[in-house]
Amino acid sequence: MADKRDMNLPKRIFDLSQPVFTNCPQYPDANPRPVEIRLLYMLAVQGVNKEVVEMSTHSGTHCDAPYHFFEDGETIDRIPLESYIGPATILDLRGKEPGSAIERADVERFAERIAEGDIVLLNTGWGHKRANTKEFLTGYVYLGGEAAQYLVDGGVKGVGIDAVSLGGYNDPGKAGPPHRTILGNGKFIVEELYFPDEVMDGKKRLFVAAPVKLQGTGGAWTRAMLWEF
Repeated sequence: MADKRDMNLPKRIFDLSQPVFTNCPQYPDANPRPVEIRLLYMLAVQGVNKEVVEMSTHSGTHCDAPYHFFEDGETIDRIPLESYIGPATILDLRGKEPGSAIERADVERFAERIAEGDIVLLNTGWGHKRANTKEFLTGYVYLGGEAAQYLVDGGVKGVGIDAVSLGGYNDPGKAGPPHRTILGNGKFIVEELYFPDEVMDGKKRLFVAAPVKLQGTGGAWTRAMLWEF
């Protein structure tokens, strides 16, 4: 039998996921369907507790697949698992004005820390504001199209953000470009992350965020993590 001491296990795991619960915050679509979690079986009666969940594939911390924006794009279940695992570089963008775009110049400041094959995570501070408020749901900082192209040109593996969307609110000119640029170049997106203060120390850690294997969808929920070895 193999000795588990020979396995290279992480010394620490940081949870970058937001909790999902009834009526939790999510992108405010024109016709929103609130998240609902209700008890189906009760331990006292049926002998087990069992729940029913109704929610969008883009509620809570989730990954976007190309099919989200491209009719012929790959769906979540057709993307290799290794796509969602890689070294992560976190960019500290908490000083941006609410509702503003992350510009190319904002990202270029971190050029020396971004290597080809990195997963770039954008900390705008919005993950700590999570609530059903107008500020969190509509006034978030988002990735601009030119900055998205800069990241793709640099060979990043994927992009994550702590806002409800990578693109700007309620404006196709702000929402479309970053999504189309990242997804259209075969990269993945993860949205609604949460960054504990401990991970803002400049260290690179292994990002792991394999989504639930939903067949034929453009998005799926994930438990995003940083592994420290």
